Amino acid sequence: MTKKLLLILTILTFLSCGNESDKMIYKTKGGEFASQAGNFIAGFPTKPNYSAIDNQIGLDKFQIHLFRSTLGPNKTFSVEYNDYPEHMIKLSITNEQLYSQGVTNFSNKMAEAFKLEFQEPIEQHGLKGHYFVLNLNQNAIDKGIKGHIQGKLFRQGNRVYTVTYIGKNDKNTDKFMQSFRLIK
Repeated sequence: MTKKLLLILTILTFLSCGNESDKMIYKTKGGEFASQAGNFIAGFPTKPNYSAIDNQIGLDKFQIHLFRSTLGPNKTFSVEYNDYPEHMIKLSITNEQLYSQGVTNFSNKMAEAFKLEFQEPIEQHGLKGHYFVLNLNQNAIDKGIKGHIQGKLFRQGNRVYTVTYIGKNDKNTDKFMQSFRLIK
């Protein structure tokens, strides 16, 4: 009897714990995925995995929260957000300056294989942001690599969201990129 009770308690403990990803992202009734902590909804094609990366700029420490869904090795859909310390995102920095710097930083990070082709201000679901596209550079094309990057940056207070698709053309890309919105 004690062994059965112990087994039942162990099973219930495992079932109630879940994992970190289950606590951070859930499927909505409409079939999209949402994060209460991240305060967003997005149309990922499959359930995204969640990870948190510790980051530091100077003495300021914060986490990068990353939600990533893949359709094979060459199609990655992601939403990431950072809650920057208030003094890092000063009220005197305009959204346009923040977006310009964000696109520049992202482009520089991807410069080995990609180059910035296009960028423009956008509004999506009542949220102002910035859209950009990076295409492969000639060196990457010569190596037989295929794909592109689409990205969007949004700011809400001291939180900055980066929504990206990296990979070959896919029918889910536009739906995913256009679905991102904040939970009201």
